[in-house]
Formats: sequence, structure tokens, C-alpha cells
Amino acid sequence: MTSWPPLLGPADLYQPMEDTVVPLFFNSYLYLPKDPHIRNGFMEILPGAFSNAKPQSHLYVSSLAVAFFSVAAWTGQGSLLRASEQYFTQALPKIRESLQDENSDLDSILLSILLLSTYEEFVAMKDWENPVKAHLRGAVALINNRKSKRLQTVASRAIDNAVQAQIIKTSRGLTSPTVPTPKVWPLFQPAPSSGPRPLLASAASEIVNLRLSWEEIIYKPPKRATVTSLLTKAIEIDTNLAAWAHLVPPHWTPVAASIIPKSVRNAGIYQNRVDCYTDMWIASTWNTYRDCRILVQSIILGCLRMTPSQDPQGLKKMMAISTAHRLADEICASVPFFLGSQVESVRMKAGLVEYPFAETRPVSQTHKKVAPLMGAWFVLPCLRNLQAGALGLPSEQIDWLTGQIDRVRVIYFQK
Repeated sequence: MTSWPPLLGPADLYQPMEDTVVPLFFNSYLYLPKDPHIRNGFMEILPGAFSNAKPQSHLYVSSLAVAFFSVAAWTGQGSLLRASEQYFTQALPKIRESLQDENSDLDSILLSILLLSTYEEFVAMKDWENPVKAHLRGAVALINNRKSKRLQTVASRAIDNAVQAQIIKTSRGLTSPTVPTPKVWPLFQPAPSSGPRPLLASAASEIVNLRLSWEEIIYKPPKRATVTSLLTKAIEIDTNLAAWAHLVPPHWTPVAASIIPKSVRNAGIYQNRVDCYTDMWIASTWNTYRDCRILVQSIILGCLRMTPSQDPQGLKKMMAISTAHRLADEICASVPFFLGSQVESVRMKAGLVEYPFAETRPVSQTHKKVAPLMGAWFVLPCLRNLQAGALGLPSEQIDWLTGQIDRVRVIYFQK
């Protein structure tokens, strides 16, 4: 089995580079088998929007910025990384120009802004910094100023859902300020029958305002009643999030690995625990759930420190710490599923990446193709939130997390 993606070679020089990079990027996620409940978000509408975009338009070059960066990370080719930077720079004035035209398609502009926000996240990972979130704030401002009677389409709903998902993502973890919500929040309310992922997004939308309220409390002396009210709200949100785990289909439930190859052990497992999932998107959804609940436990603990009379015997504190540590252990147990034995980029890997598996969770061909490309992207934000979360995790777990984060840097950026 050859490496995936293939290295761009001499034959590719006879066609525009974007004709090679863009299909490789789209094929990496769009046409792969997934659980019926899994959607690709705004990336699902991107190929069609890109094919209809005028060459050198803001949507066209914004798409190229993300595609070239992704393929650069997968293949280690610096020329693609430099090209992605150029496309990003080209997109900025084009978006500003479109914003000044009242006849511009706002959904198209929002899609470009989401792409540039994704690019900002990628660069922040590469440079080991917190993303500046300027474009996500721009998306919120644009949503606040658009017409209230905007026609709802499949594309517009996907874009709203994507903005909501990115705002929720910025609220997970306490390492940097979150982004204020639009005037209307949440932007997207799923039907009860819409499946596990949208239902989790709906429950998780509550953490954004909780996080914003917490930031107000820690930056100025709060009233006791304010802290007590926030504590009550945090416990309520945690109860709603916890209920989600009991609503997922049986095949979504993680299963302990029965076979862990030696190469996977050598790459790093924590406390000899490894969990397997049906696919990477399901595993990522579970980690989103865990990350959200860990944030809520952190806020509960902070409120209890400010109002010790609310927990005279320390039982609520013990429960929050225990829950956070259990969820952290579950995230650590998912890492081998995402990364397998991979310790370097797919460009440098001569043989196959091995993965743990269970009898009821075999390693699919899709996972073997996609995990070396995207597994580390999926798991890195949760690892960083755990490492910086001040949850009182054991020192050996923090050391293990640091080692896995360094491993991701080598996989994508050879650092």
C-alpha cells in the first residue's frame, strides 16, 4: 500500500499546482465513508461553491489558502506552505472590497471568512500560539448586521452551523478569551431527531455564555449572588451535557482495544488504556463532549472556591474533580486511535501506520487512509486544553500529554 497522500512529483509540473492540490484536499474528507449521522459542516458545500467561484475571487483564493496549507502539512513541502500564505494575503483585500458592495452575496463572504478563520487556526497550531480569532469575530459582526429576513438555504444553514461550531470550539478550554455570541444565539437549533452530533452542538451552545459570564467574574470582584447563580447554571448545563452520552446509538460507544501493536505502545499510550471507535468523526464528537464537560467542571470548581459555603463538606468539589479526571483519561485513551504508531509525517513514513483495534471495532481502510492526515488535527485541541487546564492532573499525565503534543508537531511540521 502506497503512502497517502502521494508526494507531488514532476508530472504535476505540467498542470497548474492548484489542479493537483485542491482535488487532493477535497478527496481527503468529502468522499470517504462516514457514519450516517456525520456531516462535513461547511466543508460539505465548499467543493460546489469553489467550482462556481470566479478565479481569483475571495472565495477562490480563501479555499486555496486552506487547501495548500493542509497539503503542505501532510507532505512537508515548504513551497505549498509559502503559496498558502500568499493566497491568504490575497484574500484579505478581496473580502474587504466585497463587503463594500451592497449587492455581494453575504453567504459567499461568510464562507470565505470561515475559511480564513480555519487558516488562522492552522497557523496558530504551527506557530504554537493561540489563534487571534479576528476572522471569527468578523463573521459574528457580519451575522449581526445582515438582514433578518434572509432566505434560508441548505448552504446558509451549513454556514450558520459552522459559525456556531467555531464559537463553541473557542469556548472550550480556558487558555484564551472566547468570542462573544451573535445577537441571536444559538444560530442553529436542530430537530430532536437530527442525530447525536447536532444534539451535542445544541447542548454545547450553552457553554459559550457560561464562559463569557465566568470571564466577567474573574476580571472584577463579583457579588456572592452572581457566583451562586453561575454555579447553578453550570451544574444545569453539565447535567444536559451528561445526558447526551446516554442518547448515542450503540455503535457510537467506545470499546476497549483488544489488540495494541507494539509500535502503538512505543509511540505512547497512557496507563495501558486504549479505546476504539467506529470512525474518527465519532471519536472526535466524543472528545468535543468531554472537552465541553471539562470546561464546565473547571467553572464549577472556580465558583466553589469563591463560595465555599455552597459546599461545606467538599462533596461538589470532589465530584467535579473526579468527573474532570475521568474525562481527561478518556481523551488520553482516544489518542492511539487517532495517531496509531505514527511519529512522523506521511511524507517520511516508509511503512504502514498501525492502529489498535477490538473485535467489534476493526480498523477500516478509510481510517488507514485518513488518520495519518487528519488524526492529529482532530485530537490536538483537546490535548492542549488538558495540558493547560489546571485540573490537578497527575504530573505523569501532564508529561505524557506534553510528549503527545510534541509528537503532533513532528507529524505535521517536523519540529
